[in-house]
Amino acid sequence: MLTRITRQSYSAEKDKTAFSTPGGVGFSPPDPESTMTRIPQGIELTPFDAEFARDPYAVYARLREAAPVHYDGTSYTVSGYREVAELLRDRRLSVDPRRVGQRRDPRADNPVTLRPPDMMNLDDPDHARLRREVSRAFTQVSVADFEPRIRRIAAQLLQDLPRQFDAIACYAGPLSTRVIAEYIGIDADLHVAFKAWTDTLLMQGYPMPTEAQWQAIVAADASMRACIGEIVDARAHAPGDDLVSRLIQTELDRDEVVDLCNLLVGAGSFTTTDLIGNALLRHSESDGDSVAGIVNDTLRLDPPSQSVRRWALEDIEVGGVTINAGSAVQLFIGAANHDPQAGPHLAFGRGVHHCLGAMLARLVAQVALDILPPFDILACKRRKSLLFRGCSELLIALR
Repeated sequence: MLTRITRQSYSAEKDKTAFSTPGGVGFSPPDPESTMTRIPQGIELTPFDAEFARDPYAVYARLREAAPVHYDGTSYTVSGYREVAELLRDRRLSVDPRRVGQRRDPRADNPVTLRPPDMMNLDDPDHARLRREVSRAFTQVSVADFEPRIRRIAAQLLQDLPRQFDAIACYAGPLSTRVIAEYIGIDADLHVAFKAWTDTLLMQGYPMPTEAQWQAIVAADASMRACIGEIVDARAHAPGDDLVSRLIQTELDRDEVVDLCNLLVGAGSFTTTDLIGNALLRHSESDGDSVAGIVNDTLRLDPPSQSVRRWALEDIEVGGVTINAGSAVQLFIGAANHDPQAGPHLAFGRGVHHCLGAMLARLVAQVALDILPPFDILACKRRKSLLFRGCSELLIALR
């Protein structure tokens, strides 16, 4: 049985006091001051706020200009480029909340929320050991060699589509899932099942999943992990030219290989889908720019990952503010990338947790744009997420 330890549902209008964002940014009482002068916080930094949903970067700009490092009484929000870039590399910030005495996911008790963290949510030395082995199997050469297969998948998806279609449901989503699935070594007859599982697992991004949604998440997680386990066992007896086969040849044990493949399928699928959708929006407005340039501009100006969470292991001085030990810290990548003082974009992170799949995600997005005929945007619906930015629907018409 799943045991809820927080509210089962959320209404922005009914309750503006108890909800908090993943970084701990809580609601605050109405402020009589102009929204142009006071510091945005709480609901204003979530897609539940109408202004934020319309243009988060304008809200970020007010936050960044007023206080690049801001403490709202609950947690710290960091929006300045220099400060975010510095803290992404700072080993005094942890990705593992257990190190400051907090639960990894306090919203419910179930096999998903209570499972030990994966590589993405571990600090060194555990993170370094796992990443070292994955890096050996996830090389620049292996990614580059996979480009012809990415192009074939994209062409197959476009072949039978009508003139008008939802570019997320019919193109970006299936392309992202099939590419990462085939790269890992998942047979084609399983791709539909993996797409359904990863779509269900996306509900973890909801602020407060319902009991039924948690049950669906747990079931999808169990099914996907069991299927990956069978693939790992099969490759152990008959290796192929895929990531699973390469991981089996490392020092990782079976459960670690399953965990890593589960992480790569889930994280690699939806973030690449968001990148493609955001890039298609930018591509439709471009004037002859290269697809590589469009993808890079998207990563800077409309990145899939808008913010990441960290926890302070000790007092940290940054931007003239002391972040207290034990505090939650939200690093706003979307805000930092728009800073007039920004350097190279931070869409894939910095430091030891720089995204391992960055090369593959960038390549898939470039191929997706390159192979798509000229098109017009008919309608766009943004997906409501606290940490990520993408489209739930993107209706396009081929010219």
